[in-house]
Amino acid sequence: MHSIRIRIMALTIVAILSSVIVLGTISIVSIRRKSASAAADTLRLTCDNCSSAIDSYLNGIEQSVDMVSRYAVEQLSSIELARGGVIGADGTLSEELRTVQEARQQESFDRYLSGYIADIEPVFHSIANRTNGVVTFYYRINPELSRKEQGFLYTRVGNDSFAKTSLTKLDRYSEDDVEHTGWYYIPIQRGRPSWIEPYDNKNLGLKMTSYVAPLYKAGTFLGVIGMDIGYDTLINQIRDIQIYDTGFAFLIKKDGTIIYHPVLESGSNSVLPGSALERGFSEVKGISRNTLPIIYDSEGEQRQLFFSELSSGMLLAVTAPEKEINQSGSLLTNYLLAVSLAILFIFSTITAIMMKRLTNPLRSLAEAAQELADGNYNVTLDYSEDNEIGVLTRSFQHLVEHLKIYISDLNSKAYRDAMTGVRNKGAFAIAARKLDDSIKVASPGEEPHFAFIMFDCNNLKKINDTYGHEKGDEYLKQACRLICDTFPHSPVFRMGGDEFTVLLQDASFDQRRILLRSFDWATEAINRRASEPWELVHIAKGIAIFDPEKDKDSESVLKRADAEMYEDKKRSKSGRI
Repeated sequence: MHSIRIRIMALTIVAILSSVIVLGTISIVSIRRKSASAAADTLRLTCDNCSSAIDSYLNGIEQSVDMVSRYAVEQLSSIELARGGVIGADGTLSEELRTVQEARQQESFDRYLSGYIADIEPVFHSIANRTNGVVTFYYRINPELSRKEQGFLYTRVGNDSFAKTSLTKLDRYSEDDVEHTGWYYIPIQRGRPSWIEPYDNKNLGLKMTSYVAPLYKAGTFLGVIGMDIGYDTLINQIRDIQIYDTGFAFLIKKDGTIIYHPVLESGSNSVLPGSALERGFSEVKGISRNTLPIIYDSEGEQRQLFFSELSSGMLLAVTAPEKEINQSGSLLTNYLLAVSLAILFIFSTITAIMMKRLTNPLRSLAEAAQELADGNYNVTLDYSEDNEIGVLTRSFQHLVEHLKIYISDLNSKAYRDAMTGVRNKGAFAIAARKLDDSIKVASPGEEPHFAFIMFDCNNLKKINDTYGHEKGDEYLKQACRLICDTFPHSPVFRMGGDEFTVLLQDASFDQRRILLRSFDWATEAINRRASEPWELVHIAKGIAIFDPEKDKDSESVLKRADAEMYEDKKRSKSGRI
């Protein structure tokens, strides 16, 4: 006859064994699902971060070209264009330029145009020197404006610094000869500043990609301004992207044609036909990025792929084997299984009294694991006994803390403005989405109370043009500090360029009038102390309060705040304030 003690121990062991099997299975399944989702999110975030980094570089090129373009258009006198006979009554090129009677006017205009180019040239040279990766910059004048003045071309190809070189003779090549004249005719055909996909520039003997802007004034086509970056400058950024052990990034056109791939040949599209990858690209055609991974087979290996469209129109794709992506989940599963076996062995040797004591921390650990799997990283475990469960708990807590640091670091890089340190436009999109969600679920009369304040830093362009971008950055940083100091309990977002937005909620919302007066006082105090133009602070502002009767979402509030800000800007310029 079995004793009661044996029966209790047998029942306890069976119960523990059953519990470990059930809970272990649920935990393993849950962890595998969540780890697969987290791994896919990590790969997608890697794609987004890499795309943002490359876009930041490309945007720097765009800003440099656009800056010179605006300067070039502003510097050219419409009066001189008309006086030279370049602009006819209908705003088109005058046929009179081809007549002998207008030769004297043409000669005078050519002299003016030569002086004009001489003014543009050093400005462009200075900007190009401060723009990373530029190998060539140029301003090519429309040949119909002047047969004498053609513009200028500077290149670093074969030189340590920019050297002036001869211009391409456009009349020697056809308009569809991309390798010789695509840089000139493509932006004209598109009618807007454009990126030209990587091509072999036969004029300079270098593979490159170009950003070129066509210039117009008073309906007259003036010419094109552009910068070229070497193909290797762009590709090296992609080649340096590290994804797990054997993952990599590559660059393709929207039709799937390969621009760069570490294995496949440039110009081919063999990455697509006959695979799940082709179907995946077909399903997401027309969008700039995919939120779910494209899963495909490559040489018998399952891989996942995410892509994101760059500002140049090309697609950056990142891919990695699923076995590497899911490796951390497999390790965690094996670790959990080993721990479960250890718990079973320990619990099988203790009494029913100790079983209750040991069950409680296990329950807390399982709940914490589920919280972690559900995305809640604010997990705290206070079990401090010096035993196996204590080791497991501390290891799990360390894992959670390391994961929180890692996620926090990723969020900081993804959602912080690099220059000012405040939140960026991506962070604002998340905050706006949360506000919209709260608006949708709110009952009538219980809608959220919030307001947006839009700020625009006046005179930034003048400071940049007059004193340099370094002083312009100081001006922006001082303006940002003023906003942050005035609204210390509210999130501040840099929306791009010289615009900032503050979200007012809770106590800051209630004290908005006081805070706005404090902002004006602080502005006046700074301007009284300022001794240099870039130390002055001239900021237009506009505030809008969410009104459930007028606003359907946060974007409506932001637009009203933006409109108020522009009214304030107009009043400031007109001298009424």
